[in-house]
Amino acid sequence: MDMTELSNTVAKWEIQLRKGVLELVILLSLREREQYGFELISGIAKRASLELPEGTIYPLLLRLSKDALVTTRSGAGDGGAPRKYYSLTPRGQTILSAMIRSWTELSFSVQRLVTGATL
Repeated sequence: MDMTELSNTVAKWEIQLRKGVLELVILLSLREREQYGFELISGIAKRASLELPEGTIYPLLLRLSKDALVTTRSGAGDGGAPRKYYSLTPRGQTILSAMIRSWTELSFSVQRLVTGATL
């Protein structure tokens, strides 16, 4: 396998991995406080080194809202332009807690495989 093929294969896998955890990352960020979309994107990029295209995050926020995991409200932003603010609902907090437990178990199991540890 040449380096280009290797890089392409790993890049595709990383994209799928990031998509798979994006919902968890968004809910974790909203656990802290209410945020508007661009603020959410910027904060995640700074803290987790994850680049989130607007075309990815806004449809996901809409789905999270339809699933009653987040709620939205309109408010004035800097300069007067209205912004849509997102916050976690009680249902979202419950789901997030379950997701954290699942993520913790999964990441621990994968780490054991990576290091070759046994139970």
